[in-house]
Amino acid sequence: MACRTSAPGAALFWDMLALLAREPGMEWLRLSLAGLAAPPGPRSPGTPPDGSEISYHRKHSLGPCPLKTLSLLERSGDDKLWQAYLEGLKQFLVFRESMGMPAAWPIPAEQIRGFLVVESNYSPSRTLKYMAALSYLSKLTGNADPLEDPITCCMVTGLKRRAGILRDKYLPVTIEMLRSLLGVLESVCRTHYECLLFRALFTVAFFGALRIGEMVAKHRDILQPELLRLSDLQLMERKVLLFLPYPPVDQERHAISLALSGEPWVCPVLALRNYLAARPRLEGALFVHADRRPVTRREFLAVLRGSLRRLGMCPEHFGVHSFWLGTALTAARCGYPQEEVTRLARWPCGTPGRF
Repeated sequence: MACRTSAPGAALFWDMLALLAREPGMEWLRLSLAGLAAPPGPRSPGTPPDGSEISYHRKHSLGPCPLKTLSLLERSGDDKLWQAYLEGLKQFLVFRESMGMPAAWPIPAEQIRGFLVVESNYSPSRTLKYMAALSYLSKLTGNADPLEDPITCCMVTGLKRRAGILRDKYLPVTIEMLRSLLGVLESVCRTHYECLLFRALFTVAFFGALRIGEMVAKHRDILQPELLRLSDLQLMERKVLLFLPYPPVDQERHAISLALSGEPWVCPVLALRNYLAARPRLEGALFVHADRRPVTRREFLAVLRGSLRRLGMCPEHFGVHSFWLGTALTAARCGYPQEEVTRLARWPCGTPGRF
């Protein structure tokens, strides 16, 4: 297969597909990697041949331009993701051969469960990445997702709990914790700009009850529709308006109002003003690094947990939703009516029973 691009992550993606194309029933993928459309499936009754129709495989077609389709798929992930997925596929094939199991797609339930059990003895988190790889590749090739099997799904859930990834609930960030977190940012962030950036992020996350997908990007090169842009912000003398670009519950665009606080240390308006004064003057994601890259979920969590360690707290007890949870919990404990808490948290129903 000819090299599609010189990017390391791209090479990993194409290597993964080349390995997958050797599997039985993947002839269509070999043709796609060669730049050819998949062979035609059975013609529907009553469909006349006109000599100009594009040949589509009824299950696996990547369309008339398979390489372009695959190129777009390759750009949906980064080099770390494709490295993990390629390794996961390789390890699964080694496991299957060592156990004398037949090569088959969709992946039989006994194979995926056996692979999960064996790999979980080494590293639960790495095993979960391997499971995600096999799930992705199965769906890419038009096969059933092996993780949708009820027993396998429960096994994955148990592994997540063992790895500390899945918890019944994370602890909330309270206003007292917010004050402390802001106080250690200078010892966690590398530059003054990063301090301004994460001070704005933390205060806006708390007082705005924002969800993580509204503040930071899920991946470095992909901006999800709900991510706040600079143009979604309206800065006034005593308040800031944030217009959510993607309605999370209803059909009307939601506006979040942040007022000037009497406590400057935790004031989201002042934090935003200081950050915007240093931010590059270009449209794009609201929260970006000095080199204009959007802050990612992983980076947000790394700074949060680094700050928690500085405070002598257990970082595994807190997650990306801890600010949102802390805001709603604080409002409920301060005696706000249930309707106000529901509106603040933007629940689709009116029963915030967890509080």
